Amino acid sequence: MSMTNPTRHPIDHVVDDDYLAACDRAWAVVRDHARSILADVDATPYEAPDGHRAYCLRWLRRAAAMPTDEARPWRGPGGVDGAPDDDAAPTLDLLAHAAGEYPAFLRGETSGPAILLAGEGLRLWYDYFGSGNGLYRPLNAAAADTVIDRLRAAGGSRLLEVGAGTGGATGHLLAAWPDDVADVADVEYTVTDTSPRLLRETREHLADRPPDHVRLDFRRFDLDLPPDRQRVAPASFDVVVAVNAIHNAADLGSSLRSLRSLLRPGGALVLSESICGPGALVHQELILNLLPLPADAYGRLSRFHSRADWLAIFADAGVRAEVLVNSSGPELVMTAVVTPGDPR
Repeated sequence: MSMTNPTRHPIDHVVDDDYLAACDRAWAVVRDHARSILADVDATPYEAPDGHRAYCLRWLRRAAAMPTDEARPWRGPGGVDGAPDDDAAPTLDLLAHAAGEYPAFLRGETSGPAILLAGEGLRLWYDYFGSGNGLYRPLNAAAADTVIDRLRAAGGSRLLEVGAGTGGATGHLLAAWPDDVADVADVEYTVTDTSPRLLRETREHLADRPPDHVRLDFRRFDLDLPPDRQRVAPASFDVVVAVNAIHNAADLGSSLRSLRSLLRPGGALVLSESICGPGALVHQELILNLLPLPADAYGRLSRFHSRADWLAIFADAGVRAEVLVNSSGPELVMTAVVTPGDPR
């Protein structure tokens, strides 16, 4: 059974008016990029070579027609209306890089991984998911705050992060780590991803980041495989955390139940996810749609789920969850805390 608590909004301090205004500006930029890409593609007869690229083309046509809210003043770091905002630069830079490669991608001349996970794209990719990116920071901050609150309330010494990718959320949590979150000498923090390359680079990037009492371990873990096939024992972690990762699972219900099975009594699975309201799109999809889509996304307008979608997903999976969404502006950021329970 899924539950919500409408009186608590711990993510509202990161999804504030300035963040919403920056999202409006990002949408205006995405709309312009979409129009430019379509002008290039439509200049000659075009037929999408596969279903993925056909989906991306449909998304671009919808994005090009999206209205944007330009009434909210957009402030830069100095608080000056309309000033250039270095805080959003990682998003704007990666949007520009992706947009420049889109025509070749749509023609089947290059791939999403070649665009985003190599060369200049990979450097921008790391910057994008870090907390130096004001348009992504709320997802990392919401996860870190929730994990710290859980450890303060229930204690615990073993953490597992799944889908860590570039380590942006990992770095944010380590930087925010207070001394009072555990009554033990050492905390074991296992950081995982499916990509050995990202794990190696993230290990190097975070080498000097852990507090003295936090020990980092890096290993491969696949959301789509049973944990026991990956030598991960049930009931072995106090907190499992995933930031903008689990929506990519091939079978969300199965992955949720698998991750829940890893929790010790009193433990929690903490999810932080980009979301969008029914019929809406999310500006970062211009980037992320270059990568393979979850199988069920082909039948949806967005690769991301709405709050209502997530409530249904949790209910269908038979897991208990407290779901929290930003209370101002459109649906953008969700945290969910899943607690142990008897599997259905």
